[in-house]
Amino acid sequence: MYKAFNQDISDMVLKQYQKDSRQGIVRLRMNIKRDCGVYLSKKTIYRYMKIHNIQSIIRKKKKKYGKVQHHAIPNLIKRNFNALVPNEKWSIDVTYIHTTVGVEYLCAIKDMYDKSIVSYNSSKFNDNELVLTTIDKAIRKIPYGSRKGLTIHSDQGSQFTSLAYGIRLKKHRINHSVSYRGSCVDNVPIESWFSALKTECIYLNHKFDRLIARKLIDGYVKYYNYERLQEQLNELTPIEFRMLALV
Repeated sequence: MYKAFNQDISDMVLKQYQKDSRQGIVRLRMNIKRDCGVYLSKKTIYRYMKIHNIQSIIRKKKKKYGKVQHHAIPNLIKRNFNALVPNEKWSIDVTYIHTTVGVEYLCAIKDMYDKSIVSYNSSKFNDNELVLTTIDKAIRKIPYGSRKGLTIHSDQGSQFTSLAYGIRLKKHRINHSVSYRGSCVDNVPIESWFSALKTECIYLNHKFDRLIARKLIDGYVKYYNYERLQEQLNELTPIEFRMLALV
């Protein structure tokens, strides 16, 4: 059965999309609900997106790999990315961003409970200092009383299996966990955020230097933590969801 065209809904979808063209069906629906108080189905959103010939940014799916266990450091997470409280499970990794003057490396920590970015740091060097500085920032931000029993999970990169990294975690009573070798899905929480950062921010900009790269990262972290609604968080932002647990 043909559904009649509704100009008000059409205008609403287009206006919301024009505010932030990175939005897909789910986030358009959530933002329209929040801003306008109008409840639209995903099918309705999709219909009017087709009418206006607009679409969200599509991220590429990554391959899944088999498991090979690291014998020195245990995998405490084992793909269980659910957390009951903030600062129970963190995910950490390093990614790279190409600039006009070379690669900028970004290390970030994501809380598996509310999906917020707890700490991040970038550098032109992919070394232990980059990772340890990111850890130190997170520790200063989150006192021990708020992170008792914390487990931080990473892949088996050299920085995350180094003696210095292990000592730093032990000093601050943080449980050390690493993925199975060759299995990026084991650390998908932070990997998914890196994918969102690049798709919704970095790849939309061209020919920028390190300073601009760092400004783009700062802006996206703020946007992601404080403005970007997520369906899995009851249609709240990461910080809104986090604050509810800390009240």
